[in-house]
Amino acid sequence: MKEKIITWFAYFWAGFTGFFSSLSFNEVGVLVSIVATLITMFVNWYYKRRTLQVLENHPDSRKAYEQMED
Repeated sequence: MKEKIITWFAYFWAGFTGFFSSLSFNEVGVLVSIVATLITMFVNWYYKRRTLQVLENHPDSRKAYEQMED
């Protein structure tokens, strides 16, 4: 079982380093920007969803939330 994991790990890193060694600094910057944007989008979606669930479960908190936005 260890050999399968070690083999997979070696193939993964070989592919990972091979892929990134073929990219320029500008291309790596674009990839990092895309990943950061996707992470930001996910975090925003998650917290907006949690806020909506709280508002749906507690009608009194909706009034407080609306007052905060004003």
